[in-house]
Amino acid sequence: MKSGNKKSATDTTYLWQGMAVIKFALLFALLNLSGLTEAFAGEAIVYSRCERTTTEMDVTADVVLNGKRQTVTRRMSGLDIYDVLPDITNFLGDFSAPCDLIYRNPDGVETIIYDCSSSSTPADSCAALDPAVSFDAEIIVFSVFRGSLRFYQEHIHSQAVHPDAEPEDLGYYDFPNKLLTTTGAHLHAYHIPSGQIRFIPFIPGVYDSGPTFISNQRIAFTSTRDDHTTTVVWGTTESRMGTRIWTMDVNSKNPDLASHHSLSQEQHPFMLKNGRLAYSSWQIFGGLPFRYSNNGAGTHTTIDNLFHIYAQDPDGAENFPIYGQHSGDHAKSYFGADHKAAHFITQTADERIWFADYYRSNNKGLGLLIGVMQEPEGLEGIGPQEASSDADVFIPRDIINFASWAHSDDMPSFPMSGPTVTHPNYADPLPFAGKLGHPAALPNNGLMVAWGKGACSTVAHHEIFSALGRITPPFTSGSGGGVAMNLITSLEMDTPGCDVGLYRATQIPSQHPGDLEMIVDSKDWHEIMGRAVVPYANIHGVDHPDTIQRADVRTSHPSLETGTPFGLLGAASITDRETHPKNGIHFFGEHQFNLQGTDTIDYTDDELCGVRILGIMPNRNRNVVYEIANIAGERVSILGEFPVLNRHADGSRAIDASDHPDTSFLVRMPANMAYLMQGIDCDGRTLNTDQTWQSLRPGEQKTCNGCHVHS
Repeated sequence: MKSGNKKSATDTTYLWQGMAVIKFALLFALLNLSGLTEAFAGEAIVYSRCERTTTEMDVTADVVLNGKRQTVTRRMSGLDIYDVLPDITNFLGDFSAPCDLIYRNPDGVETIIYDCSSSSTPADSCAALDPAVSFDAEIIVFSVFRGSLRFYQEHIHSQAVHPDAEPEDLGYYDFPNKLLTTTGAHLHAYHIPSGQIRFIPFIPGVYDSGPTFISNQRIAFTSTRDDHTTTVVWGTTESRMGTRIWTMDVNSKNPDLASHHSLSQEQHPFMLKNGRLAYSSWQIFGGLPFRYSNNGAGTHTTIDNLFHIYAQDPDGAENFPIYGQHSGDHAKSYFGADHKAAHFITQTADERIWFADYYRSNNKGLGLLIGVMQEPEGLEGIGPQEASSDADVFIPRDIINFASWAHSDDMPSFPMSGPTVTHPNYADPLPFAGKLGHPAALPNNGLMVAWGKGACSTVAHHEIFSALGRITPPFTSGSGGGVAMNLITSLEMDTPGCDVGLYRATQIPSQHPGDLEMIVDSKDWHEIMGRAVVPYANIHGVDHPDTIQRADVRTSHPSLETGTPFGLLGAASITDRETHPKNGIHFFGEHQFNLQGTDTIDYTDDELCGVRILGIMPNRNRNVVYEIANIAGERVSILGEFPVLNRHADGSRAIDASDHPDTSFLVRMPANMAYLMQGIDCDGRTLNTDQTWQSLRPGEQKTCNGCHVHS
């Protein structure tokens, strides 16, 4: 067997790598489960498997018991609770490794496409992640993250070692959980008929990941290759590595930066049937992180949770929100869930867009699965005045919460209710209902999901003991100090902290974990990021998604000559607007301004005189906090201002087709540059403002429906 993680970065670009494949038949024991069945036959799939921590750990410490210091040893179990799986925070590294890429045929025979585990060493390891399947089902593209392994560390509290110990911090301990400190990631393509792999040479410091096919010949992916850094949120000092969406041919030629509007991070794009490219976008510009606060006025919310679902044309034109940009109010929307971080996208045959919604970092990218029927193009959801609750503002009107037995909070999974579920990997019935993630479409409008069995959060809570009718031990709620492993160990059951496997939904919505059908779930691995390896037509009934041409090809205008570096931005009216906050303008106005409406004062349409265009330049330095100091968190320039009080030659006001004063405009402006629009009065004062980046592609002609008119 030739290991996949030993290629030199000096190898020629896009080499073909012959791989001796390892095949082995999986022998499954017949299951005797209550409500949980196993799929012995199904569709071919590809998935990543990441090493799961299965060992126990003896913790020895000097603690004070009954006033005397003595040495105590306790064996801790459930350490997989500290395994880290890729999510919006651990996107570029610091997740569990090694991870292999596996192809599983319908008969359960598995092929290791890319082997990281067999030759992994502390100094040299890898994780093969993010598989995507071509529309003809002949090529699988994926990313390989490279780096070294380190052990997870955490302070341990004395009561994690002995419940009666006097409280004290025992200092840092090394845990057996292995995490990958990455140095970069590069793309690979596996040709299924030949079993050969080709790849882009590894360049330290560059992260190419999250690929998706936009045609059989071209892919989109996220990359750090333009070397920008993220927005500095006011009150913080951090500017992280930024990622943008790029496209290129499968043979690595003709790369193109396709998201000039993205100035923080975009993650895991996915091609929709309508030809648009959906992706998870980190929206942290200006006041957006202050839509609600953690500690009072002037403080931001949990920044990493501000990932929403957007879509753009494959070339980067016409970016627009699908879910989350203006919605979520720390309260449940009409479909029974709150919005946190939306990530990991798929689309089923009925054109419903599915994604995971979870709390960042502590929960392994697991939480709820949300299914959205997208609103018509140009609309986001329920209007501010139509919504009965702030939590429903701009929420799409047709949403399914896949499983009410899961949740997206920064807490352990719900206790298992209803019928018990016994899993073949564990002797005791599962005490936790678990959490969900990584949806993937299957034929016949089917859905594959990743189910995390266990508490699946490093934040502990003692609720499980009362649910089991047991006395609550000390130190089983909170985070840090070893409390999560103390929670699992104190259960004294053969049960995981969090063990993730791939399952098929037998009904939507799911009524109980027992109605999931097992596809693959090994005790030794976390199985994640599954995708069906079938032609696109087997799922969607057509050979490929709709084709959307480049912006410069599909538009024609005298001001947009061939090869122009400009685009056109226009609107029929700037008074057709949804900029006024749903609940009015208040003196303490962070919430109203940064959730939905950005009117700075109460004003009438007659006071809107013009539009200001702001150019936003990407940060280029992770120490940018020493270079700028502004609320925007980026360098901002005024590209121009222009009036919109259109008049006839005799000076009288022009009237538009809706019998209102004409405030239409069409402006030629630079392409490939992030910008914001502001409505201004006749003295140039800001009356309303964008708070999310936009951009034009060369030759693009963009028409706005109105100011924030998304319903």
